[in-house]
Amino acid sequence: MKILIAYDGSSCADAALVDLQGAGLPPEVEAIVISVADVWLWPGSNQEAAESSTMLEMAGVTRARIRALQAVEEARALAAQASERVRACFPAWKVRVEAYGESPAWAIIRKANEWKADLVVVGSHGRSAFGRLILGSVSQKVVTEASRSVRVGRGRVLPSNSPVRIVIGVDGSPGSEAAVR
Repeated sequence: MKILIAYDGSSCADAALVDLQGAGLPPEVEAIVISVADVWLWPGSNQEAAESSTMLEMAGVTRARIRALQAVEEARALAAQASERVRACFPAWKVRVEAYGESPAWAIIRKANEWKADLVVVGSHGRSAFGRLILGSVSQKVVTEASRSVRVGRGRVLPSNSPVRIVIGVDGSPGSEAAVR
């Protein structure tokens, strides 16, 4: 099984990691912990930028590129921390880390499709409809746009030792019978 775990260092992303422990996942998993800095990187080299820009514009592009690269390195460090937590909970899993600088939702969706992930794991900030409208929601975008299965982890209100509760929708079809099995 291939699982893509999106992690941004938030309490919601932490909750998604904790939530995995009760997900009934197989012992043999290949996982990627991905963290995405919400920045845009100049696609070419500084030399290419210099050829089409004035010195003042070039200095601005260089500063922006340096900040963006720093943000991606911070994202990589977050993903590395999360990968250690995943390895501690699931020692048999093969876990690697990736970090990008782009739109978080689209980076997660793109990677899930390229890698052919069986499951994408994201945390939810639990924003109101208005908050999602104004600020956007990475988890909402991933759930609605991904062509892969998505698990949205939320913080638990129940004690951690309470039994796992699962809701399964059935309609008598072979697919719903398979879900019950």
